[in-house]
Amino acid sequence: MKSLGAMILQLEPMLDTQDLTAWENRFVANIVEISDHGRLTLKLSINQVARLEELYRKHFADAEPA
Repeated sequence: MKSLGAMILQLEPMLDTQDLTAWENRFVANIVEISDHGRLTLKLSINQVARLEELYRKHFADAEPA
């Protein structure tokens, strides 16, 4: 799986699009802000990391090699 920073950078362009639900949009915006656009992922909680990974898999499952 990609690094957390790479996941954040891939999800960030989806902000304010119809690809994300309202909750997902708020979550991604918050994660982008907390992590300084994926550069400071150590600031994320275990729960935030788990949600981020779930969200990434939901939107980019086909992008990951089997």
